[in-house]
Amino acid sequence: MFLHRIQLFVALRRCTALLVCALPAILAKGEGYAPRVEFGARLEPGNRIIHGAGQDPRGFDEYRNNFAPEHQPLIYMTYIGLIHPVAEVKAWGERTRAELTALAPQRMVPQIGLNLTVGQDNGTGKDEGVAEGNYDGQLTAFADALVSLDRPVFIRIGYEFEGNWNNYRPVTFVKAWQHITQFLRARGVPFATVWCAAGASSGWPTMAHLLEFYPGDEWVDWWGVDLFSEDEFAKPQLAEFLDTARARRKPVMIGEMTPRYIGVTGGQKSWDRWYVPMLDLLKHRPEIKATAYINWEWKEWSDRLGFTWHDWGDARLNSNKLVCERWICALNDPIFLNASSDGTIPLSAAQP
Repeated sequence: MFLHRIQLFVALRRCTALLVCALPAILAKGEGYAPRVEFGARLEPGNRIIHGAGQDPRGFDEYRNNFAPEHQPLIYMTYIGLIHPVAEVKAWGERTRAELTALAPQRMVPQIGLNLTVGQDNGTGKDEGVAEGNYDGQLTAFADALVSLDRPVFIRIGYEFEGNWNNYRPVTFVKAWQHITQFLRARGVPFATVWCAAGASSGWPTMAHLLEFYPGDEWVDWWGVDLFSEDEFAKPQLAEFLDTARARRKPVMIGEMTPRYIGVTGGQKSWDRWYVPMLDLLKHRPEIKATAYINWEWKEWSDRLGFTWHDWGDARLNSNKLVCERWICALNDPIFLNASSDGTIPLSAAQP
C-alpha cells in the first residue's frame, strides 16, 4: 500500500507537469529549436542536445527523480584531480563505477572535470609537471578507471583553464593537454575531450587570449563554456565564443550551468530571469549540443568545501514546484537526448 501511494504521487506529479506544459506562457521566446549543426565529432549526438546534470551523486539523483524514466539525463557529472595521489585516483574510479552501476538500467555517460592543480580557489597549476610526465602514475590510474567504467566519457581537461584560480600557463597547459590526450588515445579509451572555458567567471578575456590555451583542433573534440549568471547570455563575448567554435567545426557543451544569484525559490521571477534566457540560447545556437545542470543548494556546498558560493542560491529543481514543472516540460522537447531505458548509449566515440 505504501509503495502504491508513492507510485500514485509520482504519477500525479508528472500529470500535473504535463498539464502545465500546455501553457504557452512557460515557453521561452521563439518558435522552436534551430536544427543542430553536424560536425562529425566524437560523441556528437546528431540533431540533438544531450541532457545532463550533476554535480555530485545526491544532486544528480535529486535532479533525475523529477523526470520520467524516458527523460533521465544522459550526462553524469563527476570530478577528479590528476595531481591527487594514485590511491585517490583509483578510489575515485571505483566509486564512480559503483555510482554508475547503481543507475541501471540506464547507462549514463560521465562528464569528467579533470583538474590539474593542487589546492583550491587560488590553486597552483601543475600543467608543466603533467606535460613532463611527472604524473603519469596518476594518468595510468585514471586510464584504468575509464576502462573499468565500460562506456564512453567526456573529459574537460583542465576545465576553466583561463581562470586565475588555476594559474595555468598557456604553453605548458597546451603541452599537458596534448600529453594527456595522446596517453589516453594510446590506451584505446573511448572518450571525447572538451576544451572548457570559464567564460564570465574569468572576466571574459578576449578570444585571442583564450586561444593561447588552445591545444589545436586535432587534440580537441568539443568546445565548452560554463554559464551561471543571468547577464551572461547576451554578452558579445559568448556570441563570439560560439561563433568561433562553429567556424572551427566544434560542437559546444555547456560544461556547467546553474542560476547563480537567482536560484529557483523565486518561482516565476526565477524562471523569467534565468531559465527563459537559457532556453532561448539553446533554441537559437545550433552549435550547442550538450548541457550539464548543477542541481545544488550552493550555500550548503560552500560551507562543506570552503568556497565563496554562499550567495549563489538554491538551484535544486525540487525546491520550487513552478520552476521544476516548467523545466521538466521544456526538456520534454524531443531535441533533448536522454539516457536510454534499455541501457544503450546513443553516442559514438569512434575516430571521425
